[in-house]
Amino acid sequence: MPDNHAGPPPEQNVSLGMMFLFSEIIIGMGISALVKQISGDVSFFVIMFYRYLASLPLLFLLGWHQRQKNLLQVKKVKTLVARIIMGTFGLSAWFNAVIYLPLSVATVLAQTMAIFITVMAPFILGERVGAHRIGAVLFGFVGVVLLINPFSEADSSPLWGIGFAFGIATPFFGALMFIFLRKLGQTEAPISTTLWYNITGAILFFVIAITDGPLMPQNLTEKNLIWFVMILIGVASSAQQFLMAKSHQLASATVLAPVHYTAVPISIFIGVIFFNEVITLPFLAGTSVIIGSTWYIFQREKIRKAKNNN
Repeated sequence: MPDNHAGPPPEQNVSLGMMFLFSEIIIGMGISALVKQISGDVSFFVIMFYRYLASLPLLFLLGWHQRQKNLLQVKKVKTLVARIIMGTFGLSAWFNAVIYLPLSVATVLAQTMAIFITVMAPFILGERVGAHRIGAVLFGFVGVVLLINPFSEADSSPLWGIGFAFGIATPFFGALMFIFLRKLGQTEAPISTTLWYNITGAILFFVIAITDGPLMPQNLTEKNLIWFVMILIGVASSAQQFLMAKSHQLASATVLAPVHYTAVPISIFIGVIFFNEVITLPFLAGTSVIIGSTWYIFQREKIRKAKNNN
């Protein structure tokens, strides 16, 4: 049954879609920087709880505007559960990667999501992957090796290894999440699946956080500022999710693909200015290879869709 409250699809507006996505990326990088900044004072579970909780008010308002009493109505419950699980793991991995790794390195590793989608799509969606995209995947993993620079002694600490594990887990779970979102997008309203995802995350991390310790550390000298930052993270996350969804309504994923790469220079700027990160030659080489391989994958996807439409 069609959703009577969804309204007609918006007209395509590539420029506006790209602007919305770029705004989403800036907000996302800002959130990541805030998480990295406060991670030494606040439990990771507390950060996650407030991120989910504070995002709900704006999402509920938007959901009621779009769907009224049907704002939580979903048909494919099993697929929704899979999307929630993968999204929760993906966001948890991303925040931990940001905490343990340089922001720039974590961001570049996240760009490998297209590579993981290409690897997993044949098994989950039944899509055919040709030799060109397989070659791009292998080339992308060469970029990952260059990025981590295994011959360097500077990044051999256990914490860096933990961070790298989270950095690879981020695009892995992110790819699974987007594959399940593809399935949900055929029948479900995006705002409804987003609300269920954030409601579940708020409940889950509330339980974990109160089991782990107090929801706010005691005797914190900057307590009021930390409260504000965590609420800001949640509110900004709801704006981020809205801008992401809106950008993909206004322009196709293939057209928007190059905009995602702007996250890399933004993360480099934030990392150098605020966290004293050092940009090395292996980092630049690995980044170039990863971006090149993902760009090629998107181009092959564009060609494949054009052939299917003819």
